[in-house]
Amino acid sequence: MFSLTLALGNVSWRLLYKEEEKAQQAFALTRHRDGSITFLEDDFGQKIHYPLASFTGSLLEDLEKTKMAHVELGLHQARVQAAAQKAAQADPGLRANAMMNGPSVLSPMNSFRPS
Repeated sequence: MFSLTLALGNVSWRLLYKEEEKAQQAFALTRHRDGSITFLEDDFGQKIHYPLASFTGSLLEDLEKTKMAHVELGLHQARVQAAAQKAAQADPGLRANAMMNGPSVLSPMNSFRPS
């Protein structure tokens, strides 16, 4: 699946294509700046008709690769968090502060006190 995002002034429009060839053809149409008007339709029934002069940019994405990029970013964030927790446990100032506050205690009783 491929996504073509079009920037038209301060508005963006996303078109979706099942096949790369159709997405590449649509992307190629967005790069002309001859003042004509173009018409694009994606594989899911969205249609756009606009003057090329109002067009400000485009982004073509392979959504399968984008999905893997999000997975990699999530893994990176988990690694950063694990490293930060390890560094916090080794930090003398943070360790001393944790000892002053004592360990967390969970009470089996409801802490609600009637007035």
